[in-house]
Amino acid sequence: MTKRVLPLALLLSALAALPGCGGGDSQTPVTLFVVAAEQPVLAAFAAETPYPIQLEVSADPFTDVANARGSGLRVGLVSDLACGDCYRLDKVGSGVVVHAGGKLGAQYGVAAVLEGAGLRFFTPTRPYLPSRLADPTLAPGFGVEHRARMGLRGLHLHTLHTIEGYYDFWVPGATQLAGARRIIDWVVKNRGNYLQWVALDDIQDADEPAVAAAWREHTRAIIEYAHLRGITVGIGIQLFGASNLQQAFDLVDRADEQNPEPAIRARLQVLAGLGFDRINLSFGEFFGADPDAFVSAVNLAHGIILEVLPTVEVSAVIHVGKTQEVMYRGETLLYYFLVKFADMRIVPWIHTVMFYDLFEDTGGAYHHDDFHEHREFLLARLAAGQPVAYFPESAYWIAFDNSVPLYLPLYVRSRWLDQSELARRAREGGFADLGQHVLFSSGWEWGYWQHDYSVLRENFELGDHWGAEVEAMYAPFGVAGARLAAVIVAVGELQHSYLLEKRLMPWLAARDAVIDIGDEAGILSQPDRPSYPDLAALPAADRASFATSVVEPLAEFATRLREQLGAARAAGMPDGPWRREVIDGIDVDQARAEFAESLLRAVLAGADGQSPTAWLARADAAMARGRAAMLRRHADRHDRRPELVDRNSNATLYQYGYLYEADLLCYWDRERVLARNQLLGETTVVPGCILSF
Repeated sequence: MTKRVLPLALLLSALAALPGCGGGDSQTPVTLFVVAAEQPVLAAFAAETPYPIQLEVSADPFTDVANARGSGLRVGLVSDLACGDCYRLDKVGSGVVVHAGGKLGAQYGVAAVLEGAGLRFFTPTRPYLPSRLADPTLAPGFGVEHRARMGLRGLHLHTLHTIEGYYDFWVPGATQLAGARRIIDWVVKNRGNYLQWVALDDIQDADEPAVAAAWREHTRAIIEYAHLRGITVGIGIQLFGASNLQQAFDLVDRADEQNPEPAIRARLQVLAGLGFDRINLSFGEFFGADPDAFVSAVNLAHGIILEVLPTVEVSAVIHVGKTQEVMYRGETLLYYFLVKFADMRIVPWIHTVMFYDLFEDTGGAYHHDDFHEHREFLLARLAAGQPVAYFPESAYWIAFDNSVPLYLPLYVRSRWLDQSELARRAREGGFADLGQHVLFSSGWEWGYWQHDYSVLRENFELGDHWGAEVEAMYAPFGVAGARLAAVIVAVGELQHSYLLEKRLMPWLAARDAVIDIGDEAGILSQPDRPSYPDLAALPAADRASFATSVVEPLAEFATRLREQLGAARAAGMPDGPWRREVIDGIDVDQARAEFAESLLRAVLAGADGQSPTAWLARADAAMARGRAAMLRRHADRHDRRPELVDRNSNATLYQYGYLYEADLLCYWDRERVLARNQLLGETTVVPGCILSF
């Protein structure tokens, strides 16, 4: 039979270029037998896999695997299942046959074989490669048909923020296009089938037509590659310019425009003809429109979108915001729920924020004590058999998590809890489970890739406990990996108890100048906390109560994190990025908790007429440990681009990378200055921790 072999030089050079991947075992490559029709997509799969894959076109992959002799892993791909995204792995002779349905099922199956051999596709730029392949037939899951539990499962890259996805998906260039392809490949290998990002308004500048032209060329190439891999793609746009706070592409300057139709049609032209599969409408934050004007504008935009891009599906985000209640058609509801009165073809996407979930306390985020309105609406749509998507977050970025920085496996716990509990409610109610889940992603350093990685895979197959995917993640590291996975789960449980249930997150999160200004205006996003002057002004009894309810639990949390840090160091994993990242993450969390506790004790001591000096020194020592952890981590980032930590000119509101404030430890320094100015009478300028201030 005639066979073509894919050259390995490109694959081996890619392996050498990727940081911290390990050497792989180039003496025993994977040989993948495919029929000619499947060669293009599997060639793309192989080209993005930094382990030697020899692709051979075969008339009969099953027979070639059965008759294969010699060393190396032999895999045959047979597309004989009647389902689009499913696969089954069978041992045949000394090799493996992947039975698949459709191009995604084929790629998922081959990825599963590689994972069984010990590979892990952890981040787009840094997979884990074993020095020698394990026998994949010893891994669980052989002989079982694996089917996706979600019809739509993927990521929303929040490119309004200067995250990895912004630079790859929004900034034209060959290097960035290669980065976008890596991200698409990463989504595929972790069982996703959808990817969207957010449009910015620089492509609307009539004075800079070259910007839009270059963007269209870049975007067309990304979409063509995504479609080759079987991924559908969407673009997020905002409807109203009045609520556009972050340089987003919007359709209507004002909600009360007399005739917005020509502007909407003209603005949509830049998106036409590129191949987008979905337009995701959002409505900003904190600012609303008259309900009738809102519904009319949504319907008008929807109609024009379908004229200009007739093949797309339109979805709309139902955001959070307890203070934005409206009366409409005799019903009191949150402003964003007005979407339900618009065209029924628009699919509502139920959004929640931070690590908070649909079923538990939310600490006052956006003035909500919980998200029961969003939960009940979602469940009602499911019970009625109406399309609905869940759209939670895996990072909040601004002054809350990875920019502080913090390591928060609690996100993994919360996203699993949402899916598990929705599935339980569906079973008990006798209606279909959630079928659409898109994760709002804002950066991958400090372990935040673990959030997206886990949820993508749980959208495909959900484990029976939230640590199941963490355990599978670290399985290639054997007993030591299991120990480290147990530490990650323990840290997530501690965070659930102390940060969510005891509402301590406001003290680990941070505040910048914009948050303070918003707080004075009654505009609240992350859970609020009193200022140091407010605490000092409390009556003595209230200060004592605060010490009992906040300060002492913070001290307990810091102590228990210190125990888990010791357990992580003693787990026995060999040194490498996957061990170091977890240790640095727990270390910075512990330091942050102790820092917050120490500053609060200093403020309370000062209010009681005692010297705060010892507590301020303890806070400085904790900050020094946090800085040391940050320096280790940022020298060992998965993505080494300086744009992620430096100032740079870009199309977003933020003229710096998403790790810029973390790299400076600005949020820590800000709180230190505030406390010392109050307690010691120092006059240090308080950092704004956002470059506009």
